[in-house]
Amino acid sequence: MAIDTEAIAKVHAALFPGYGPTPARSLPALADELGCAAVYVKDESSRYGLPAFKVLGASWGMCSVLGERWGLDPWDIDGLRARAKTEKLTAFAATDGNHGRAVAHTARLLGLGAHIFVPSTVEQWSIDAIASEGCPVTPVDADYDGAVDAAHAASLALGDSGLFIQDTSMEGYTDIPLRIVHGYSTIASELASQLPSPPSAVVVPVGVGSLAHAIVSYYGAGGPQPARVLTAEPDAAPCLHASLAAGKLTSTPGQRFTIMPGLNCPSVSAMGWDDLRASIRPADALVVTDVEAGDAMRRLNELGCAVGPCGAATLAAARKAVFRPTDVVVLICTEGIPQK
Repeated sequence: MAIDTEAIAKVHAALFPGYGPTPARSLPALADELGCAAVYVKDESSRYGLPAFKVLGASWGMCSVLGERWGLDPWDIDGLRARAKTEKLTAFAATDGNHGRAVAHTARLLGLGAHIFVPSTVEQWSIDAIASEGCPVTPVDADYDGAVDAAHAASLALGDSGLFIQDTSMEGYTDIPLRIVHGYSTIASELASQLPSPPSAVVVPVGVGSLAHAIVSYYGAGGPQPARVLTAEPDAAPCLHASLAAGKLTSTPGQRFTIMPGLNCPSVSAMGWDDLRASIRPADALVVTDVEAGDAMRRLNELGCAVGPCGAATLAAARKAVFRPTDVVVLICTEGIPQK
C-alpha cells in the first residue's frame, strides 16, 4: 500500500479546524551543545487541538478504512458522519495515553463510540484526559501488550460493530497499523518543506516503533531523503535496542514505571521490524533514563519548546551520540508537557 500524501492531507484538512503543519524550530544553542551545524525540533506539542502527534495516524487509519468499507471518500467527513449514525460502530484501542485519546477524539468527531484500554502503569491524569473525549476507559492489570490483547478481544466480541484501531501489528492484523504509519509520515512530508536543506540525522522516540517506521520509510534505506536515523527509548522498555542487539524481535517484559509512558512498550510492532532493522544501526538505538529525559525536557522548555518527556527523550539520546560539524539534526518531539 503506497503512501497517499495528498489524500492524507485532505482528510486532516476536512476533519480538523486547526489544520496546518506543526513548527520546526531552529535551536542554535542545541547545535552548539551537540557539536553540529544545526538542530531543528519538530514540535508536536499541539497537533490539531491535541497534545501529541498520534492523531495524524488515528484519523487517517479510521477515515480511510471506513471510507473503503462504506464506499465513500475518506475526506467526505459529512458522509462518514451520516453513515456512522446508522452503523453504530465502536472504536477500540489500547494506549499508554496519547494514541487512545486520539482514537477517542477522532471517533467523537465522526459520531462513533469509543472504548479505550490502558495498562496498569498509566496514571490517573492520563486516564482522565482520555475520558474527557466522552468514552469509557478500562484499566487492565497487565503491560501494554496485555492491554492491546484486551482491546482486541473486546472489539472482536462486538463483531462487525467493533472497529479495532491500533498502531501495533499482530498476526493477521496489519492493514490498519500500516494506515496509521502512513498518517504519521505527515511529519516527514512537512519537514521536507520546512527545512532549508534535508537533515543528515533524525532522532525519533520509540514505543512500539510505528512512528520510527514512518520516519525510516522517508529517511531510511531506500527512502526519498536518506539520513542517519537514531532512536530514543526508556531504560524501562528498550525493546528496539534489545531487538537490534539480538538481531531478532525481542520483548522486554515488565510493568515498570517511567516518566515516558508513551514509550513504555515491551515489544516492537512486527510489521515494521524489517524496515527498522535495515535502516537503524544498533549503536544508534539509544536508551535513556528518566533522569536524562527529565533534564532534556527542562532544557527544551528553557529554549521555548513546551514538550514532554517522551519527546525530550530525543535530546537525551542525541546527547549520547556523536555528530559531524556539518550535520543538520532533527529532534522529533512528539508530545506536550503532561497536564497532571
